[in-house]
Amino acid sequence: MIKYLMFCVCVSAGYLLYISFPVNHGPGITAQNAPRITPLTWHEPFTYKGATVEPRKVIEAEVRILNKERYYFDAFSGYSPSDVIVGWNKMSDERNISYIFFTLSGRSFESRYTKAPIDDKIIRAESDLWHLIPSTSAIDDKIKQLRNGHIIRIKGLLVDMNNDSGFNIKTSTTLSDRINKTGYAIWVEEFQVL
Repeated sequence: MIKYLMFCVCVSAGYLLYISFPVNHGPGITAQNAPRITPLTWHEPFTYKGATVEPRKVIEAEVRILNKERYYFDAFSGYSPSDVIVGWNKMSDERNISYIFFTLSGRSFESRYTKAPIDDKIIRAESDLWHLIPSTSAIDDKIKQLRNGHIIRIKGLLVDMNNDSGFNIKTSTTLSDRINKTGYAIWVEEFQVL
């Protein structure tokens, strides 16, 4: 019995260690284009887990995961259990991002660096915070397995959410070169790790 328990502990520790290591792609841009945000052809709110979800725009992107965080206890974790910092173009190149340190907590992020390899304006313009709201359990399972460095392809809706208990999330709807304080709340309809 003790051998079995030790085996289970070793397997669990190995898995946790594996998912904590980033995926390395080597130098070069790995996600070239900025996310595409386009107008909706419809604007019909719907209900999800007791909250009203109001679609604002459509988003499609291929981006690199720069950092990720899983949430369990805040008001939004029942809808969006994972946040990711994503980067594209120069912010998907390991030659640049290996000198930039991202911290993600409390549904916001910061970037720190001593000597940035690229201009600060580019860092802000080509990275952002996404609150991922999985539309299916299969997508949720894929999001849980994300590692820093993964390249993902995603399609979904930028949404606002609120419920009767006062919970309220407003999404950004445009790309900017300023720090995005609220991030993008994304109702994820298609999700693929490349």
